[in-house]
Amino acid sequence: MKNKFIILALAILLIPSNIFAAGFVRENNFMNKSGSDRVAETKKWQAQMNLPVTGRVDEKTKTALYTPNYEVYDMVVNAPTNDVWISVNKSRRILTVYRGKQSIGKFPVTLGTSSTPTPSAKATIINKHVNPAWGGMGGKYTPVAANDPNNPLGERWMGLKIPGKSGYGIHGNIKPLQIGGYYSNGCIRMYNYDIENFVFPTMKVGAPVWIGTDNELESWGLYQFSRIKKDEPKPTPKPEPKPEEPKEFPAQELLEF
Repeated sequence: MKNKFIILALAILLIPSNIFAAGFVRENNFMNKSGSDRVAETKKWQAQMNLPVTGRVDEKTKTALYTPNYEVYDMVVNAPTNDVWISVNKSRRILTVYRGKQSIGKFPVTLGTSSTPTPSAKATIINKHVNPAWGGMGGKYTPVAANDPNNPLGERWMGLKIPGKSGYGIHGNIKPLQIGGYYSNGCIRMYNYDIENFVFPTMKVGAPVWIGTDNELESWGLYQFSRIKKDEPKPTPKPEPKPEEPKEFPAQELLEF
């Protein structure tokens, strides 16, 4: 009997450990990182999944991470152009680049504070600059020259034409930890890598930029979804027809044949 227990114990030790591994985990780039790198990668993953950008593995992020039947998609009813354009979702802190109705890139952003909010509008890109100088918002702050490491615009600027407004744009930043929050004076800040390597080279002067909350964007015909996919209702099987029972004829009818 003692030998049997020894054999059983050895067999358990030889079982591959991954047989006891946890279930489904969606592909991501943050779980194997730590510190600020983990936070930044979490924000980027949340943007790709149409989740509110927080940098934390919160409940919504866990649901998307561990649920196999989770769906993420954008629906554009009437695209403002068949060419490239941008939406900025103020509810989720996500900038999305579209080509026509097709999403081709999603990125986390910083937006304006409650006292200096990013305006909601159907805007247009009116200029693009590499290594822009910063004017200090008309004397409110000390101007900063181009290529200065303290330039809050980073090294890329895309100016926006917004009805009744001026001075707003999409640009880089010098405070990456604030990405995903409401910290700016109203401009839309991006990770420097994202704007320098994808958004700035992709966009054109004249491209539309829709800026709004979930509800505002939906009122314009843009829907950005992230949710557990509901199972399609199964059709109710129709009952099989019962075979007809043989008719019984009265004796009189039988005689008449």
